[in-house]
Amino acid sequence: MRPAGARAAAVSALVRQEQGGFSNLVLDAELRRQALSGRDKAFAGAVFYTVLERQNTLDYILGNFLPKGIARLDPPVRAILRSGLAQARYMQVPVSAAVNEAVKLTRAFGKSSASGLVNAVLRRACNFDLNQAVFSDEIEKLMVLGSAGRPVAEFLHTYYPEEALDILTRTADGGLTALRVNPLKMSAQELMEQLEAEGAKKVRAGAVPGSVLARFEGSPAESKLFREGCFHVEGQTSQLAALCVGAQPGEIVLDLCAAPGGKTIALAEEMKDSGRLISCDVTEPRVGLIRAAVERMGLHCVETLCSDASRPNPSLPKADRILADVPCSGLGILAKKPDIRYKTLDGSRHRELLDTQSAILDQAAGLLKPGGRLVYSTCTIHPEENEGQIEKFLARRPDFKVRLPEGLFPGGMTLGPCGALSVPTRTGMDGFFICVMQKDAE
Repeated sequence: MRPAGARAAAVSALVRQEQGGFSNLVLDAELRRQALSGRDKAFAGAVFYTVLERQNTLDYILGNFLPKGIARLDPPVRAILRSGLAQARYMQVPVSAAVNEAVKLTRAFGKSSASGLVNAVLRRACNFDLNQAVFSDEIEKLMVLGSAGRPVAEFLHTYYPEEALDILTRTADGGLTALRVNPLKMSAQELMEQLEAEGAKKVRAGAVPGSVLARFEGSPAESKLFREGCFHVEGQTSQLAALCVGAQPGEIVLDLCAAPGGKTIALAEEMKDSGRLISCDVTEPRVGLIRAAVERMGLHCVETLCSDASRPNPSLPKADRILADVPCSGLGILAKKPDIRYKTLDGSRHRELLDTQSAILDQAAGLLKPGGRLVYSTCTIHPEENEGQIEKFLARRPDFKVRLPEGLFPGGMTLGPCGALSVPTRTGMDGFFICVMQKDAE
């Protein structure tokens, strides 16, 4: 039986995470095993994600006080050291409390023989001055101070040399949760007022029309307003991609890579729940996520379909507008998905990803009516997946022209002939790319 409590849940999840899997699924599975309060769930999640986000930094510091290195430790001891140091350095937990709780956890996990080591190492590591560290080159500096794997550090050093460290350490949306109001039920101002009445903190309007930022003590899903379909959780740039579609009531709209459903919800709301919105994804479990999100919001114009967007599907109709938010490397959302920090970005895997994106663009082009609008978007800042894809697509399809909507993009976004780019250091939002294209009329 696993030890109980928020810190124990975080450590158990970290141990399981080392064995592979998506971090959010690993954490959710562990939290379900323990009957924690909303506040304890939030604390466990904060510890878990802080460790993943800062793992290279934590390991570098701990390695200075572990002659045999951190890799030689038992997994629970390794996770306890990382989580204790993360709490003291990044979560405003007093050093004494972080160390004492770590020692208790070491015993609770049946590793009493390591309790002395945990106590000694953490007390010294918590006071380590990173400003005195000496690195062999800029890549190692990024890997340690920005807590990234070598491939991601090399990518950022190549394409964003002046912003690389800031991109790795910046939190999008000021560390708040981005929401989108359901305009069919209330205004953004009304949502902000009711969220504050429920106890949400730092509630304010976002940079994207209809977006709201807030801080919740627990999960936003615990809000009565969430359960009633008054808002959904979605990053501001992701909302922006849906708005760029310009979906209108009564139209036929396709959302080709739609799970978990946030952009589908935004599209349906823009359509005033009138028309036909077909929301697709490649597996039934992912389609189930879309269906559940749509049902919670009380929307009726959405049809869900299991469909691989990179392959022809004769059952899909010709559409007035199409959103292709394609699979990507995710290099724009490093703060939200810390697993991405340690991606390999190897040539063959990245080439396969580029081929999939290209195939989805070609399929979308064939499904669009003459005069229709196609929006291509990614949550990456990789030029090959963004501007590079659009350049190649336009060369294949001269019947498409880039037409960026005026007045819709927040300040700081880089607007170019191939689309609009959000870099976290420039916009304060997630890294994201959006290209709006119009198909020639017949």
